[in-house]
Amino acid sequence: MTALLIGGSSDAAADPVNNDMEAPIKNYHVISERLGTGGTLSADAVGWLAVDGYQMIIDLRDEFDEIEANAALAEGTIYVHIPVSWHAPSDDELEAFLLVMAANPEKKILVHCSANYRASAMTYLYHVLELHTDPEEAMADVRAIWEPNETWQRFIVRSIDRRESVTE
Repeated sequence: MTALLIGGSSDAAADPVNNDMEAPIKNYHVISERLGTGGTLSADAVGWLAVDGYQMIIDLRDEFDEIEANAALAEGTIYVHIPVSWHAPSDDELEAFLLVMAANPEKKILVHCSANYRASAMTYLYHVLELHTDPEEAMADVRAIWEPNETWQRFIVRSIDRRESVTE
């Protein structure tokens, strides 16, 4: 399990103030008051997120982004890097993600990757496995961005089946 956490403050603004501005984030999608997903962040996205009340950024891309991490640190935003393989997502990657989400239930979090495909799928699994959200309701947020390919469909089904077999 690999995760990199870079400091920050939980004192970021709690109320969104950018409602009328277009998000500087590829495929940005708001799931709830405390959770959003997105793809690649533009140069000014970290500042925009901080102003909008986001307190944590979870980056699921393979490579650590030092510039993004430093920008988050400068804004007082917590930056967590959990590399998730696009071609072969693993149970360990999912567990690392779920642990970070569970440890931060009060924070406003943006989960992102390159195109918001990994981010939306992992967030779906968080909602279904941890928050017990209706799977069809949670899938609507995924489908707002993409239709999961075969690799990710198998990963989603396997992850849910694995959890169900443990709880039986």
